[in-house]
Amino acid sequence: MRRYWRDVHSPAITRRAGIYDYRHYQYDEVDSALFGAVKGVELDCPLGERLMWNSDVRYLDEAGLAAFDAMPPPEVKPHLLGDIDLIVERSTTYRAVGSNALTLVDRTADAAPQGPPAKPAYALFMRQRADESSFRACVRTLARRWSEFDGVLRVRMSLFEVPDMEAERKAGYPIKTHPTEQQYQATIEIVLSEREVGRDLLSDRVGVDWAGPIRTIHAYPVAACYTSVYAGRPTLVGLRGYAAHQAIGALGADNQTEPGLLEWMYGPVASDGTSGEGV
Repeated sequence: MRRYWRDVHSPAITRRAGIYDYRHYQYDEVDSALFGAVKGVELDCPLGERLMWNSDVRYLDEAGLAAFDAMPPPEVKPHLLGDIDLIVERSTTYRAVGSNALTLVDRTADAAPQGPPAKPAYALFMRQRADESSFRACVRTLARRWSEFDGVLRVRMSLFEVPDMEAERKAGYPIKTHPTEQQYQATIEIVLSEREVGRDLLSDRVGVDWAGPIRTIHAYPVAACYTSVYAGRPTLVGLRGYAAHQAIGALGADNQTEPGLLEWMYGPVASDGTSGEGV
């Protein structure tokens, strides 16, 4: 299943217009011991409720999202999305807008990661205990404090709106939304210099009363991340696939990454990106 997402589904989605950033994450089992011995928040996740993956697609603006929704043409879209029933049991589309989706720090020197992470990486999915306002304020404060820790290399925060199932239906997706009690309200992606740094994240050092607003934190280890579109342009993985990316890198065949060659092979999408009309 992971190979299918990486080598078949994601490259097809990459061709849709309007995408500014597209990363597909694959997760391992929840690491409930990441934070050490902490109380007041749910860290364990029942096996049947755990996430396996996350496709993080970002747009510069509403026009980009509209361009994405408009492609491919109506007679083609059912074929593009026809594998959803084969690869998805349950899936929830979350929307984060404006300052609710931020990268606070990135010291990894790898803005568009490909494959297994070089350092311990986690997606921390959270559920609120209190009202939305206090929950979001707490998550923002945690993200900001963590971004100041020396051992934290990347912090990407997303605060979710309530899922809109009608919007999913209009976009052509089968409705497989998680039950309300299993839905999340935020996620923070972190990369650590070493796993032990995780013990500081909910310690007294952070200086945040997180147990009041936050009910659940599920720490999903990132098994792999594939960036198919970065800054509005398909990456080599997005164009030629991860297997080609690996083979080209192993051999040092930089000629295979030349823009002119890629445009000849794949057309304007290789040079103009995926945001323009007619791509």
